[in-house]
Amino acid sequence: MATECKLYRGEKPQIIPPETWTLVTYEKILVNDRTMAKSLSLIVPKVDGAFWWARNLRWAAVTVPEGDLRPRQFMSRFVRDPHGSRDDTGADDRVATPGRSWQTVGWPFAGQAGMPVGVEVWHDHHEPWPLEHAQFAALTWDY
Repeated sequence: MATECKLYRGEKPQIIPPETWTLVTYEKILVNDRTMAKSLSLIVPKVDGAFWWARNLRWAAVTVPEGDLRPRQFMSRFVRDPHGSRDDTGADDRVATPGRSWQTVGWPFAGQAGMPVGVEVWHDHHEPWPLEHAQFAALTWDY
């Protein structure tokens, strides 16, 4: 039997400061098997197990000042224990493209009982930038 937890940001943007890893927050919990969602930002497995973790992010379209040719980089990662002994995995980086920038990443890694996992984002745009939408999910068949 599968166990799933899914957090959903909705359409209210989260403003992300430049050059700072920032924990993504969500507006609601869509699925919460075994009450793994402990907040609107973290999923905490009840027991050790092999999990499939996934995130879907949408950044607002980048507005670059005229004459500024510097490429912008947008990154995301999973992070275990973001408020304690941080350990990141499943990182992804992209150069901003015209229009909105999407990142959908799935990554298998072990979930540890009681160890919170979140999603962090980072960018090097010259000003804070909106993360328009986000989803974060964990799925396991181990228990």
